[in-house]
This record gives sequence, C-alpha cells and structure tokens, in this order.
Amino acid sequence: MAEDQQEEQELTDDEKTELEDSLDDIGDEGEPAKATGLKGILSNKKLLMIIGGGAIILILAIGAGIYFSNSKTEEGAPPKEEKADEIIEEEKEEEKEAIEFEKVNIYKLDPFFVPITKNGKETGKFISLSATLLLSNSALHKEINRVRPLVRKKIYDILRKKRYSDFKLQRSDIKQRIKKDIMRASNALLLTGTGTVKDVLFSSFIIK
Repeated sequence: MAEDQQEEQELTDDEKTELEDSLDDIGDEGEPAKATGLKGILSNKKLLMIIGGGAIILILAIGAGIYFSNSKTEEGAPPKEEKADEIIEEEKEEEKEAIEFEKVNIYKLDPFFVPITKNGKETGKFISLSATLLLSNSALHKEINRVRPLVRKKIYDILRKKRYSDFKLQRSDIKQRIKKDIMRASNALLLTGTGTVKDVLFSSFIIK
C-alpha cells in the first residue's frame, strides 16, 4: 500500500505540464484571485470605468457652477453700453469743471512790431511780440477797452525807448524788463478801484 501511495505522489513531467495548463485555464475562466492595492485597481476595468465616469461628472458639475455664477454676475451688472455712457458723461463733467476752474480773465492785444534803433538810426533789426493782459477781475475788460489806445501807445513807447544794448541781453531778461514796464504803464492808466493788470503773457516774442 505504501508503494501505491508513493506511485500516486510521483508525477511524470507530462502530467505536471498538463496540471499547470489546467490551473491556467481555471484562472482565466474561473474567478480570478483578488488583487490588492494600486495593481488591483488598475487591473479592475469596471472600477476604472466607475472612477473615470465620476471624474467626468465632477468636472461637468464644476464647469456648470462656474457658468451659472458668471451668468448671474453679468445679469446683475449693467450693460457695457450703459457703463460706457456713464464714463463719457463723467469725463465731460470733469472737463467742464476743469475749464471752469482754469477760467481766467484775460485781455488780448494786437501784435506789436517795432524797429530796433541805435543812436537814433535803424539797425535793420526789429522786435515783434504778441501780449495778453491778465486781469484781476472780469469787469476790468470795460476799463481796458476805454483806455486801449493809450495802453498800446505806452507799449510802443516802451519798446522804442529800449537801448540797442538791452536787446543784447538774454531773451529771458529782456522779456522780464518789458513785462514789468507794460504792467506798470497799464495800471497807471486804470481808474482806482476798477482792478489791476496782474501779469503780461507773451504768446510770441521775436527779436530778429
């Protein structure tokens, strides 16, 4: 009997090969052994499909939430055209305020052209300028109109009386001297209490 058991336990090479093949067939057709960890998840197609489907649903839900959130924001905000109109109106108001703030009282005089002389003789050079008087108040326009011929005569006299050497000075220096002389002469012609000429502005000042 012991000999029979020993014979049953010993298998030939062919029998071993057939046994391994049959085990492989059982593994393919029967229930496979359960894998664990990441390898098990990757080998399970159904599980992968469930996870992938859940991820897609999650992405779609997030996208829908962002879309509806933006839609509500746009619905609550005023149209772009209305915003543009409001901005334009605000800019116009600011420009209007700036103009009113910068509004000054000025009186523009006609240009002056005077030959430059030396020892009573013309040198071939001349001075040409355009002046604007800066007034202390708007009512002074009427007073300047009244004495305008005298103001112009005074300015001509100031320019004619300048010496030839005066025009050799730096342009900024001669401009300041002429400006002060015009202010002094103009204010001397105005009635007391009507206002004053605060400054003289040159839009052009040419010595040639």
